[in-house]
Amino acid sequence: MSGNELDKEGFRAAKDMIQVLKGTVESLQLNLSQERDTNDGLQLTLESLKEDNERLQEENFQLQSELESLKEKEKKQSSNEESGKPFLSSGELAEKLRFYYQDMKKVDAKNLIAEDSETLYNILDYTFKALKKAGLKL
Repeated sequence: MSGNELDKEGFRAAKDMIQVLKGTVESLQLNLSQERDTNDGLQLTLESLKEDNERLQEENFQLQSELESLKEKEKKQSSNEESGKPFLSSGELAEKLRFYYQDMKKVDAKNLIAEDSETLYNILDYTFKALKKAGLKL
């Protein structure tokens, strides 16, 4: 082999190595792009979960305050039952049932899922208990 042939052979080997490296770079760039897309998706999911968490904490606080209010009303009701006074006024009953009525209105009757049936059951259960406490005989 002459020096010229060795140079050509070296250039071919270098060209092949460059092609391999270009392929590797393209593959790594594709992987990086996919990882960035995955990261962006996870960031969106994280933001959504944070918003849901805040909303649920607000609802929890609201429900705790309603529970305290209901406990106070129940104490008053117990003392009213002992003294023979009426159980609940219609305004008090409406206030107690307002939250559950709003929940019931949120349910899409045409697209019910198992979770909706549990929610509706709980709404009806609470409603009937409130009506009984209000003095309605069922």
